[in-house]
Amino acid sequence: MRKTTLFMMAALSVAPLMAENLQQIADNLPVLPRVEGNKLVMPAVPGAEVRLLGADYEQIIRPDGSVATPLTDTEVKVSFVLNKDGQEAVSRDYSVTVPGGITTAAGSNPKPQVVPALLNWSGGTDSYKLGTEVRVAGGTDSFVSELGSMLGCKVQKVPAGEAADITFYTSTDSILGQEGYTLDIAEGKGIVISANTPTGQFWGSRTVLQLLQQGAGSVPCGQALDIPRYQVRSFLLDVGRLPIPLSYVKEVVKYMAWYKMNDLHIHLNDNFIFHEEHSKAGNDPFEKSYSAFRLESDMVGANGVRLTADDLSYTKDEFRQFIAFAREHGVNIVPEFDTPAHALSFTRVRPDLIYKSTNKRGCEMLDASNPETLKFVESVFDEYLLPQNGQPPVFEGCGVMHVGADEFHGNAEHYRAYADGLLKMVQSKGYTPRIWGSLNTKKGNTPVHAKGVQMNLWNSGWARAWDSIKQGFDVINTNDGALYIVPFAPYYRMDARHQWVHDHWKVNVIWDETLPSGHPQLLGAAFGIWNDMIDRRYVGYSAYDIWHMFSNSVDVLAGKMWGSDSTATSYADHKALLKSVGKVPGINPQFLWADGATCSCKPESLPCKLGQPAMGPDYELTMELMLKEQPVPGEEQVLLKSPEGVFCAALADGTVGFRRADSMEFSFNCKLPVGEKVTLKLVGKPGSTHLFINGQPAGPCTLTRFHRNPEGLINTFVLPLDVLGSSFKGEIYSLEVKHNTPAGPTVDPNLSPRKK
Repeated sequence: MRKTTLFMMAALSVAPLMAENLQQIADNLPVLPRVEGNKLVMPAVPGAEVRLLGADYEQIIRPDGSVATPLTDTEVKVSFVLNKDGQEAVSRDYSVTVPGGITTAAGSNPKPQVVPALLNWSGGTDSYKLGTEVRVAGGTDSFVSELGSMLGCKVQKVPAGEAADITFYTSTDSILGQEGYTLDIAEGKGIVISANTPTGQFWGSRTVLQLLQQGAGSVPCGQALDIPRYQVRSFLLDVGRLPIPLSYVKEVVKYMAWYKMNDLHIHLNDNFIFHEEHSKAGNDPFEKSYSAFRLESDMVGANGVRLTADDLSYTKDEFRQFIAFAREHGVNIVPEFDTPAHALSFTRVRPDLIYKSTNKRGCEMLDASNPETLKFVESVFDEYLLPQNGQPPVFEGCGVMHVGADEFHGNAEHYRAYADGLLKMVQSKGYTPRIWGSLNTKKGNTPVHAKGVQMNLWNSGWARAWDSIKQGFDVINTNDGALYIVPFAPYYRMDARHQWVHDHWKVNVIWDETLPSGHPQLLGAAFGIWNDMIDRRYVGYSAYDIWHMFSNSVDVLAGKMWGSDSTATSYADHKALLKSVGKVPGINPQFLWADGATCSCKPESLPCKLGQPAMGPDYELTMELMLKEQPVPGEEQVLLKSPEGVFCAALADGTVGFRRADSMEFSFNCKLPVGEKVTLKLVGKPGSTHLFINGQPAGPCTLTRFHRNPEGLINTFVLPLDVLGSSFKGEIYSLEVKHNTPAGPTVDPNLSPRKK
């Protein structure tokens, strides 16, 4: 979509234009466009050349002006370019109704409500209900699993061509493009999902599951046509500053896919940006500021510093598998390496390439003026973009590679030359480059490559929408004021303004500029979670604690990225619809158990395999135990263990505490007595974890990294229940765990960092 625009010229008249401004004429065309047959009839303007710029549904009104027939009458927004005497004006959007191929009969089933909404629906009568045994022809194994667990029925996959309740069919209908699909639901036929691609079939399966979940296994008969309005429907997750396990990111992928969001932008490296706070404390930020590069890398500096983060990282094989996993769920992974700023992990490996600057962020900026810098950065990119050691590229199949390049506080010409080199380098390796918009701030004479380059328009001070379009970039609305979330900060809190976003936000409005909805260079939009509040501003939160900030934003934005930006329902009605659509199948990011569920054990020996899934808040753990040996300094004694973390009778310093899967460690600042039977009670709540020993509160829970002050600390802990007593030197007499589902968000979403 929106990659190539062919122009269609209206009939020209020799009559002169009226003495109106060309832009005024473009926005008030004397003859409006309309559809006749399979063609768009262009508006004629005396004395001017009129060209079709684009349509928001270009699968219906194509770049050459030909028209495909939708299922039912469909409103499409089109825009035009007017040329006269060397002057050019781009028109506003004009609405054109494209006649559908079907007229829905009175009394037929109304359009079913799903998120995002269906584009076209022609209702039949009656409904189709699945039985206790369901036959599926085609589709994925994951769909079969989701269907069975959702409805509690037996699902059998059958060969293509056999009679089935749900059939996946490969179409060749051009109107569907790469992501569109049709549904045909009828008694005697079942549910037929047709699409040109596996991705289209997958999106159709999301709609069918939503319908089945609402109807308890029953769906209304009728036909649907559903195609996306924008090709990029993106979410950005900053894992560079907050360590986030890859297992959590997979839950993000599944949740995005449920709402047909198709682009996960992963910000893989970054650092604490408030370096002045270290300087004021008498510390060198180059040494003290937190930074991380989340991928396994072979890069090691001459100083012995590894590029890969020490606390949490993803192996190359894990990331390859993750990319394939996401692709199966219709989601493209867009990895980002951010340079020349936000690059403290890079400058620590190559301190000889630090940019000469007095800016407070100087320690994190690579020398954009030095040709050796681009060679160094290219060597890092090559580890992932090219085959290595007989293995396929780590980023194979991504298609798009983000080169970062935001907030460089240095010379504009240096920046432009460096950005130009980055973009050409990535493109030469077969990937589409994506970059943060910066060229309005970094004005200069050095050309920056734009053809085939995608640009996130994130702040109007750094890059203006129309300027970026004219420079030749394909743009993505990433308006920071409307679309950014910085958890637990006093700024960038889109998650507190969901109703405003639902009621007012539009993909084609970027700050104070409005682009035509169907501009061929407007690819879509992205919202993001940035974890600025790390290091000295860190309040202890984990990915668990920000799930609701992400999940409550996706549904609001997805509909406008997939479909119409006009709000047909109130925000309250939208949220009510979400409840009827039901939960996303196959995920449990909050590690919830059934209300009132319990787990108990009286181990005969240690270690003891419990084999239970981890348990999220609310829970209460009670253990009777005796520590028999004084902990050895530096050696841990683990009571409970699973991939989600460990609960320790003794951390390395001998105190009772826990460490989460994100590598963050918390101590209760107390030690167990040796040779004395005690009762431990661990109470986990959203946002807080408390320990009691023999009924008395243990010491205050502090973070062992960055700072230890418990004031304002968020210390949510997901309870590990896989192995009991894996390295405990003593006796465990009993264990009992009780669980209740929390009533609200994990923590107060308006909580700001504690004051320093």
